[in-house]
Amino acid sequence: MVKPYIVKFVSMKSGVGKTRLASSIVRVLKQKGYVVGVVKHCAHGVDVEEKDSHVYIASGADIVIASSRDLGVIYRSRWLDSLQHIVSYIDTPIIVVEGFKESLLGDTIVVAEDLQEALTLDSKRVALAYVVKNLGVEQGAVPENINVFTLDDVEKLSNLIERRALDYIHNQLPQTNCKYCGYNSCMEFAIAYAKGFAKECPVKSNVKLVVDGKDIELNPFVKRLLKSLIFGFINELKDVPREPRNVVIKIERSFG
Repeated sequence: MVKPYIVKFVSMKSGVGKTRLASSIVRVLKQKGYVVGVVKHCAHGVDVEEKDSHVYIASGADIVIASSRDLGVIYRSRWLDSLQHIVSYIDTPIIVVEGFKESLLGDTIVVAEDLQEALTLDSKRVALAYVVKNLGVEQGAVPENINVFTLDDVEKLSNLIERRALDYIHNQLPQTNCKYCGYNSCMEFAIAYAKGFAKECPVKSNVKLVVDGKDIELNPFVKRLLKSLIFGFINELKDVPREPRNVVIKIERSFG
C-alpha cells in the first residue's frame, strides 16, 4: 500500500499566518485535482465550533481532523493525540498538517516572523522550507537545502509541495514503467493516484500465495484476479467490514 505524503506547518507561536498559509496550499492543491486531507493540532483543546478547522473545510479538503490531548474530531473515546495515530484515519494520498512540530513524520514547513525565529525553531535544520513575514536576517545564514519564502509565495510553495508529494509516491513504486496499471509510466500512475483516479499498483500489490511454506511468484494479472474473486466472495457475507485491510485464507488438505 502506498503511504501518504505528509507536510507539516509549524510555528513558535500563533498569529504568524500558519492557518492562512496552509489552507491556501490546500486550496491550490485541490484546484489542481489532488485528494488532500488535513490534520490540525489544537494545543488548548478542541472547540466544537473551532474556527480554524472550518477554514480548512472551506478550502476544499477531503477530510479534516482536529486533534487535542483529550478529543479528536472525528469524535472518538480514548483518543490518542499523536500524528502517527491520527493519520491512520485518513486515506488521502496527501495530508497537510498544522502543528505537531515535535513529530518526525513528513516534511516540515516553518512559519515565522523572520528568519532568526525560523532558525531558532528549526534548531536541527531539517525543515523543507521557511515561510517568513519579514526577511530581516541575511539569507546566507540559512542552510542551502532549506527553501525560503514569504507569505505571499503561495504558488511557489505549493509547487514545491506538489513535487515532493509526487516524488514521495513515485519512490514507493517499482519504477519499471511496466504499464500493467494502464498508465505509460510510474510517474503517470503517481499523479493519477494522488488525484484519486488510481487505487493501487498491481505489481506492488501485497497479494501473496504461499504453498507449503514457499512463496509463489504471481504476475499482476493473477494478483488482480485473485483479489477480485476473494473480495467478491466476502462482500456477499454478513458481518464483514466493507473495506477490510487484511484477509487471510488458509486451505489444508488431509490425506488418508
